[in-house]
Amino acid sequence: MRLPPATAIPIQHFMPLRVANRDAYLKRKAAMSSGASLSDVPTLATLALTAAPTFSTNFAGLAFPDSQCGPGCEPPDTQVAVGPNNVVETTNIVARIFDQSGNIISTLNLNTLFGVDTATFSSDPRVRYDTMSQRWFISFLIFDTDDINTAQNGFFYLAVSSSSDPTQPFYTYNFETPEAFPDQPSLGFNDDKVVTGGNSFSCFPTDCGDFSLPYQGMEFIVWNKADLLAGATAVGMDFYPPDQDPDDFTVQPATSRSSTSTLFMVSDPDDIGVAQNHLTVWRVTGVPASGVGGGSSVSTTVLPIITFSDPPVAPQKGNTTNPIDTGDARMENAVFRDGLLWGAGSAACKPPGDSMTRSCLQFLEVLTGGATPTLNQDFMFGTKNLYDYYPSVDLDNFDDIVTSFTQSSSTEFPSVYVDGRLQTDPLDTLGTPVLIRAGAASYNSPNPETTTNAFPWGDYSGAGVDPSDQTAIWVAAEYAPSAVATPNWGTWIAEARLQSPGATPIPTSTATATSSATSTATATRTATPTVSATATATSTVTTTATVSATPTATNTATPTISPTPTASGSPTASASGTPTTSATPTASSTSTATLSPTPTATETATPTATATSTATQTATPTATPTPPFGTLSVSGNLSFGKVKVNSTASKKLKVKNKGKGTLQVTIGTLDPPFTVTSGSGTINLPKGKTEKVTVQFNPTATGAVTPQILSITSDDPKHPSHNVTASGSGK
Repeated sequence: MRLPPATAIPIQHFMPLRVANRDAYLKRKAAMSSGASLSDVPTLATLALTAAPTFSTNFAGLAFPDSQCGPGCEPPDTQVAVGPNNVVETTNIVARIFDQSGNIISTLNLNTLFGVDTATFSSDPRVRYDTMSQRWFISFLIFDTDDINTAQNGFFYLAVSSSSDPTQPFYTYNFETPEAFPDQPSLGFNDDKVVTGGNSFSCFPTDCGDFSLPYQGMEFIVWNKADLLAGATAVGMDFYPPDQDPDDFTVQPATSRSSTSTLFMVSDPDDIGVAQNHLTVWRVTGVPASGVGGGSSVSTTVLPIITFSDPPVAPQKGNTTNPIDTGDARMENAVFRDGLLWGAGSAACKPPGDSMTRSCLQFLEVLTGGATPTLNQDFMFGTKNLYDYYPSVDLDNFDDIVTSFTQSSSTEFPSVYVDGRLQTDPLDTLGTPVLIRAGAASYNSPNPETTTNAFPWGDYSGAGVDPSDQTAIWVAAEYAPSAVATPNWGTWIAEARLQSPGATPIPTSTATATSSATSTATATRTATPTVSATATATSTVTTTATVSATPTATNTATPTISPTPTASGSPTASASGTPTTSATPTASSTSTATLSPTPTATETATPTATATSTATQTATPTATPTPPFGTLSVSGNLSFGKVKVNSTASKKLKVKNKGKGTLQVTIGTLDPPFTVTSGSGTINLPKGKTEKVTVQFNPTATGAVTPQILSITSDDPKHPSHNVTASGSGK
């Protein structure tokens, strides 16, 4: 049975691509839009064509008419995951459950799943099925109003299923990012942790749709996985605020397909004046304490890779005016299995025999079995005269990779392709691309990019291994079907294989490697937010919740109720960090969403949560200042790079009070060779005032120095502290 479709949202729902340096990005895109060849992009020596995927099943996925929002609901942000019996696809802003034959079981507005008003602006879904815990995870970005141009705050949202059946209740959690939003939240997990990360963009002093407001840096949350799986009302979590790495853009946590106590992540630079020639491998260890936080730690290793660049826009058949926007060169997907860590994204290259710069696929493989990670494969894949973009990646149980992506050119409508490589193939090779769904028309959009006239696409594709037969990887990507709507995007889903169905691999030791010397840094978190939550039961739908006394950001965890999805009004602002919308009745405290295929109110047997779960306060809160409060904002970084021995380099941080009241700030100290030369100590910042903090670096020997943490604390109840890593090396 199918759930009735939600009412379409009669407003513009367009989420433009956010980059760290928009001017540089548009300049680069414009320079390549004519198809000119650039001398600084890699040229491929060979185009290896080895293994080709085969397909058992493929069928139409979600399309624009299914998106349940008004004109301009794009890009779709295509994602797919597979469980024992179901395929779940998410796009902006819906989820659809299929059986593995492609029959539709149910379709649901994602806002309803997360318990917010269907008109609230939301975007960037990710869906994963964890083959180890047998649970579904869905992450989502939600704003506090129905229009990005009036929004002031963003929220990380995370949904965790109560079983392997996606039609059963989900527990939902959220984390507020005041005066900023975590763009394109990423999602990954290992044995004991879940990580959601994002790129933080300011919403102050105007709104979240203002492109002139600054990029604040990468941020991520480490969640206690056991707490999430249990539907706990107090979840252990550690928040690592921006800017975790001022050189890189977009941190992608890996989806772990085999057991590991370390959660791996990858990131690389955006075009922000930093040489685009390295990959950063992140290792998250430890677990946040249940209900409190603290206990996780993060270290990084920087690996040199082929210099890369943002891909050019892609021409499309039938429209010489509006090409396809292929995005930038950020890491878009990451997966870990058997000691192998793969990352994938788009980049510029010149395919073999080609004189022009094209949009290509970028793949990186890191071996994690040694003392430190080691780069094993680093290659681009391009096709002469064609443009490939937005790849996904996952690993089967032979450690083969399968990827899906879109391809177009002046002679081809945007179409869906799948490719792969066997683990035993020669290094730095990919197989023969296979067309699985040809485009039927040129893509049409109401939202062309003003500088390049390119139409939005992506912002990513999807891939997920089948837990019941791990020789199969299900993929989903965007294409242009017949132009029956504007925008006319569609998605296509396929079950792809490089091995025979059900084949069992022979264990190998390919993932073990020793590593040469690499630079390693350590990331630290700020004060751990306490997670408070409410939980509701199927039978009584009544809740009891305590108000967290901790002056830090909090969460809401609510299991969804089956079988009656009773979407109420917009959520009210509360101490547990739920967003608000104006001119809308206050929502009740009952949970409101389910992915159940049953649209009636018939009582069914479903997993239930305790009817009166109460959040337990375990950490001692600090004193809360009297409102109005000050708001702590820190900009700048202390990454000095290479400095000549016995010379001095200086950097400045700006510590600003963006709140309505006075802010008390305490700025710590550093040990040589770093020195805080001005701004240290305790100060009172009136509303709108800024304190400049100057830090000097004076290396006395060559080589990297041990990074240090400059601690900046305040009486801001939502941002009590901000840590900045000071790093550098002598030359």
